[in-house]
Amino acid sequence: MPQEELSNEEKLCADKFASETRSLMFLHGNGVLTEGLKENFRVFHDFSVRSGVPMGSVLITNRDQCRKCTRVLQVDDKTHVIVIYHIYFGSYLGSRITKWCRKCKIYEHYGYWTEGGNRYFNEDCLEQDFLLTSEETAYHIPLLEECESLLVVGAVPFSTFASSYNRRFKYANLESSSRTLKVKRMKR
Repeated sequence: MPQEELSNEEKLCADKFASETRSLMFLHGNGVLTEGLKENFRVFHDFSVRSGVPMGSVLITNRDQCRKCTRVLQVDDKTHVIVIYHIYFGSYLGSRITKWCRKCKIYEHYGYWTEGGNRYFNEDCLEQDFLLTSEETAYHIPLLEECESLLVVGAVPFSTFASSYNRRFKYANLESSSRTLKVKRMKR
């Protein structure tokens, strides 16, 4: 339908839809509905950071008993700050909480556990909302799925995906995101 035949409200919605495209291949038309949620999340996140305990997301295991001796796990009273990469909210600070067994020296984290310095992922770790990849970093699973799609099906380099993510959330200015890479000549 030509733009002239649209009502003012339809024009605004069409413009809003065009501005809510999420990435190279994934259109996201419900951004109009989520703007209030994004703003409320940002306000809460900023408040929690100023309070000294980032609570944008708190990652803690659901497990209550030790996987070896079945004793009740102790909750570490220290929260650890992590950076979370989210598909809708961008990068923000959250917290992770560890549970542990005094007897077996097993430490339960969100999605994995450690024993004797070795890390073991839970079978359902990819069915959770986030993947805790290190003690300081977590990824929203839908973001990883989008990344996988673009890398495998779209043959998009990771650097392009990262630039798209940074641009979507306005983390990089136009000059730094439009740098061109120098192509090296292949030796024969």
